[in-house]
Amino acid sequence: MIAFGNDLQHAATTGLLSSGYGNAGAFFVTEDNLWQAAVVFSVRRLIKPTWLNDRDQFLQPSHPLSDEFRSDCLVWMLFNGSNLTAGADGLRWNDRDWSLINHFIPYTEAEVGAKARFESDFMVRYMAGMKFSSEAKAVLDEGRKLFQHFHATGFPNKIRQEYKLGRADAGWHQVRRSLEDFIETVLIDFSPFKAAYADLTAKLRPQVFELGFLPS
Repeated sequence: MIAFGNDLQHAATTGLLSSGYGNAGAFFVTEDNLWQAAVVFSVRRLIKPTWLNDRDQFLQPSHPLSDEFRSDCLVWMLFNGSNLTAGADGLRWNDRDWSLINHFIPYTEAEVGAKARFESDFMVRYMAGMKFSSEAKAVLDEGRKLFQHFHATGFPNKIRQEYKLGRADAGWHQVRRSLEDFIETVLIDFSPFKAAYADLTAKLRPQVFELGFLPS
């Protein structure tokens, strides 16, 4: 996870990657710190920097974080455009071939109609037993439909090569971008997902100030 600087000016660089990133402003996301990573990611991305607030400093929360807030942040992170997690084979680096395993799919193969097994079911297991708000459930429901569209679509070779679609465990970045690029020939309506995600955003945004992450 990339998290440069501690002010809104640098918050726009916050991103989640499938591969390691060697920089003092980055850290590895693990099962133990995932919920904190989701909160940090969301808090840094929810508020847009402007010339009035771009020097505002992020603070430790001054109020306890509810389970609902944590799970809302997790869902918001999983479907954010700066979540660049992916599943891919045949990545050449340092004279070796590498594969990326995507651990961040919040659905099972059966739920999305995948034609092959996912190598990791981490996120499904991690989310098992969690209670989600109505706003988070709406995002998960609409996101599931897009994953289903993705797995039901026969993409042309150009898109398959560009987004490395050789594995079943494609990430949200691959799903979203490949569907957007193919939308001219396949009727896919993103508006229900965008509306659900906007509702979750509207719910979370004021809490950044209410919980003390930024001065109000």
